[in-house]
Amino acid sequence: MSNGIAFSDPYYTVGNQKKVQKTEKKLDKISLMKILSLILILLIIIEIFVYTILMPCLAPVKITYSGLETFTAQQISNYLEITPKLTWIQFDSAKAASKLAANAVIENVVIEKQFPDKVFINVVERKATSITLANVNGKTVPVQIDKNGVIFAVDRGMPVNSVPLVTGFTFDTIAEGMRLNGKFRPLMEQISEIQSTNPAYLSVLSEIKVVPNDYGSYELELFPVHSRVKVLADRTLNIESLQYMMVALDVIHSLKSDVSVINLRHGSISYK
Repeated sequence: MSNGIAFSDPYYTVGNQKKVQKTEKKLDKISLMKILSLILILLIIIEIFVYTILMPCLAPVKITYSGLETFTAQQISNYLEITPKLTWIQFDSAKAASKLAANAVIENVVIEKQFPDKVFINVVERKATSITLANVNGKTVPVQIDKNGVIFAVDRGMPVNSVPLVTGFTFDTIAEGMRLNGKFRPLMEQISEIQSTNPAYLSVLSEIKVVPNDYGSYELELFPVHSRVKVLADRTLNIESLQYMMVALDVIHSLKSDVSVINLRHGSISYK
């Protein structure tokens, strides 16, 4: 029979077990973090895929319009043939801009595509500086003209803003998008300048008539509101010339009541 003594260290065993448990917990945490990281990376990849591939290619494009005055957003959409299924990737901004620019009513257009599904269309419509009258298909119709002399609205009614009637133009044919003879552009610019600074001065006129002269240029016949007097003037039309006209009218009306024509051309005043 052996006299050996069996010995065990309970503290040593418990210590090892704790170390093993801590190691296992660390490994579990690391594994969990790896799994979560993989899930997060997968979600990011899916989101990038949806954002960069699916939305531009499959989601309907979202179009925002700005600057519209006489047009509505639906009219522009119809004009561009935009359908509910049109996607961002299918929207051709260059083609749309070209098509809108071809419309005589539109002066300028800017189209911006914003990834992944938005399009912004800013439209600048032409504003009437004056109206004239033209014969179309046997009837007299109003024609709107902008500050650059562009005819942009034929038989579309009267403009929303108050503009003067300018007559005396001759047209063999007339169509939207045409321009007046270049010599009349300064007159349109002068009228536009008065409209932007003090439009009340234009309200004293019922008509401005362009009259060709012998030098290939033109002069003006002005017809004041509430007066039977015709005023002959040079081609320069501004606030100063209109003030001069009104003073001349007051002075001559105070002297004579049967005046039919006042001549303000060449820096002098005469009447008959």
